Amino acid sequence: MKRFAAIALGLCSLGLCSLSLYSSAALAASDAPPQAAAVSAESDLMTRDEYDKRSRVALTHPNELWRLYGSRAAARGDWDDAFRHFRRAAGFADKYSQHRLSLMYWHGVGAPRDRALAYAWADVAAERQYPQFLVLREKMWLELDEAERARALREGQAIYDRYGDQAAKPRFERAMAQSRRQITGSHLGDVGKLQVFAPGPTGWTDPGTVDLNQMLNEWRWDSGRYWAAEDVIWRHGNVEVGPTEVAPRSQ
Repeated sequence: MKRFAAIALGLCSLGLCSLSLYSSAALAASDAPPQAAAVSAESDLMTRDEYDKRSRVALTHPNELWRLYGSRAAARGDWDDAFRHFRRAAGFADKYSQHRLSLMYWHGVGAPRDRALAYAWADVAAERQYPQFLVLREKMWLELDEAERARALREGQAIYDRYGDQAAKPRFERAMAQSRRQITGSHLGDVGKLQVFAPGPTGWTDPGTVDLNQMLNEWRWDSGRYWAAEDVIWRHGNVEVGPTEVAPRSQ
């Protein structure tokens, strides 16, 4: 466990720890749907400096980058964009983003309310047996009627085929390998501080200076250690999960 301590701290800097998945914080705009509080997370709130730093560190890891874009959109109350960005992250084996999609379908925020699809996404999010996601999946199952359960199992197979770890982890690893080939800087160890542009979902922000050593830490390029670090966070980290609210049945 100790050898993952530094890795876990690195993931925390990217917003993967101390998450409140059912925050009542007012994250969205005043015209946000009333269900928005049920799909919001405290980790969506960040300053501009925090966002810039995280986006630069996440630049080489598409799961982190698209998750960050989703959180930023959620904080603004742009739920359609949040859904789109979380779905992109989900394609790179990001279980947290898959979890957020399940909530958005369940409550009809950023996507049409669909309890069967919500369960299907909750099921793939719980694939690694993270306790918090397992609890949510089982709570959802108990709320479904027989027709919804049948459709969830039927439609869930296609979601698993595309977003489950067997397909999504290799997709992540290919993208990460491509990112590594594109990195410029010293090959002798410490890359120091470089001026970089931070990409956003709609363009590029002003350049800034960031210490890229965290981004280039060896463990972040080793997929086995990277996923093991996420397992530590989600199985043993400080992650709060509140009660599931009952959602009306899909029409």
